Amino acid sequence: GIGDRFLGHIERCRVLIHLVDISGPDPAEAMRIVEGELEAYGAGLDEKPTLVALNKVDLADPELVEAFRKELIEAGAERVFAISGATGAGIGELLDAVLEHLPVAAPLGHADEQVEDKPWSPI
Repeated sequence: GIGDRFLGHIERCRVLIHLVDISGPDPAEAMRIVEGELEAYGAGLDEKPTLVALNKVDLADPELVEAFRKELIEAGAERVFAISGATGAGIGELLDAVLEHLPVAAPLGHADEQVEDKPWSPI
């Protein structure tokens, strides 16, 4: 089914992003459910580095965002990124964290070409 094909692609990923909706009834429970599904699937998915992104923070006040961030860390998240898909808030920090888990590629071009010394950005 679709789930099997999806999980097959995940097996090849270097890092997982767990997107948790702040407007859900219990973000920490949502995170635990997905972790349980990854563990049940096997193939080492539960051992992959996972970044937790608390989404839709534009819909909540900063105190609630911080409370849920702390709750997710207490539930086992190593790092929690407060993001908003609607406004783009926090996306840069999340992408920087993703890049930490990717191999560094050699710059494109010929060996004798001068390469500008600028940080790479996916945006």
